[in-house]
Amino acid sequence: MKPMNDILAILSGGDYVSGEKISQELGISRAAVWKRIAQLREDGWQIEAAGRRGYRLIPGDSLDPIFWVNQLTTKTLGRAINHYEHTITSSNTLVKQMAVQGAPSGSLCLCECQTAGKGRLGRTWSAPAGQAILMSVLLRPKLPPKNAPLITLATAMAMAHAVREVTGIDAQIKWPNDLVFSGKKLCGILLEISADLDQIEYVVVGTGLNVLRGAYPPELSDRAAALEEFAEPPVRREIVVHYLKALEDNMTLLEEHGFPGIQEAYRRHCCTLGSRVHVIGTEIDFIGTAEDIDETGALLVRDESGVLQRVLSGDVSVRGVMGYV
Repeated sequence: MKPMNDILAILSGGDYVSGEKISQELGISRAAVWKRIAQLREDGWQIEAAGRRGYRLIPGDSLDPIFWVNQLTTKTLGRAINHYEHTITSSNTLVKQMAVQGAPSGSLCLCECQTAGKGRLGRTWSAPAGQAILMSVLLRPKLPPKNAPLITLATAMAMAHAVREVTGIDAQIKWPNDLVFSGKKLCGILLEISADLDQIEYVVVGTGLNVLRGAYPPELSDRAAALEEFAEPPVRREIVVHYLKALEDNMTLLEEHGFPGIQEAYRRHCCTLGSRVHVIGTEIDFIGTAEDIDETGALLVRDESGVLQRVLSGDVSVRGVMGYV
């Protein structure tokens, strides 16, 4: 652990800790403690000093794991390698590197600002500091490769659950994995998978949840939204804690029961089902009604000629006939 992180870990409980106790725990002088505290303040950490009581760390809305790891109720997610940086290019790219290097399942990456994030169908995007929850989780699931697309459904369900638990917003899922509310997108999800014919080596689950209005550019306000537009702005790490628990639970259901383990819950929260949709792909373009989801997570859409077509999430974009949802 880096010296600065040592002090942050000591202060992470939220109570005052005397300079003398910090110096004793770290084996450094009081003057060295003061210098490190001063450097942390310059780095943006809010550290309060109060006479003989010592120092107290004010967490604010930081996503740094030192503020939320002790709140976890998971078995593995968030309990392996937790990489946190203020600014990175792409959390998915970093977690893929971690996976190749042998990081265990449940490892993750969070950041405050992302400059080259990844979206579906090759899209890229960025997010300014402190406005969103930007994270990627490494999974090594015990699933056959053909069931890998189901993980994106489980992820959307987990984030929708976390948002409901913390904010009360009843977010719905636009197939396959966009979180929406009031006709606008709150969260995007991107999975990147490494697998062969027999097994899944790893899955990187990337999420970007709009918390404050600054999370998306003004020109997208017709189809994007943030949580603070519908509820009091939440403490972001509370959503992280609920999300990791829900994702772990959903993955357990998938591993033990396959799609039937999450099928009914997903259907209840999928606003695409029963809606008129426009399916757009490189080789297909048609309008129809979304009727169901098959055992692989594909969307079943009955086109205007009455034919039931199977739509795969990686190949097409699905939009509501009258708008985004």
